[in-house]
Amino acid sequence: MSSLPLRPLFRPRPLLYPLSNAAFFSTTRPRRSASPGPILPTLRPALLAAMKAKDTQRLTVLRSLLASITNASKTSSPIANDAALYTLLSKRISECSAAAKEFGDAGRQDLVEKEQGEVVVLREIAERCGAVSEEEVRVVVEGVVDGMKSEKGGVQVGKATGRVLGELKGKPVDREMVMRVVKEVAET
Repeated sequence: MSSLPLRPLFRPRPLLYPLSNAAFFSTTRPRRSASPGPILPTLRPALLAAMKAKDTQRLTVLRSLLASITNASKTSSPIANDAALYTLLSKRISECSAAAKEFGDAGRQDLVEKEQGEVVVLREIAERCGAVSEEEVRVVVEGVVDGMKSEKGGVQVGKATGRVLGELKGKPVDREMVMRVVKEVAET
């Protein structure tokens, strides 16, 4: 019998990538510099509360909203703050309102009530985002329009709207309201 040293059957290989480099293994994009607002982190607990309360309307809305946020996180413009969430909520409110109108035209009152219930829940969440009021928007619009009147070329509604939205960037603001206020102030 020979006296060969015993070798283990399995010899662990060294790791190719250190485990401390968690960013390498991450499948999500890094967060942007904007910190999440006060509403975004409260959506999951609200979902759990709706589950416990068996509130199917609120549960459906929150699930679809969280799915939209997750899908947006995989794009180039993730929803990282309340301003982006407010934009998403505004789109969803207009979509649900349009769907309710179409269902009403088709005579489907059950679906109209469902869509209107979703609009109520979405508006409730949107109000918590703390959108910029019309008075604040009017002050910014008047400043921008006065500045454009002194420039050569006069007031152009599209450019004025762009400048106002640029000054209000990062704040939840209703774009339709901004356009309406710009038109009102530019005409006077």
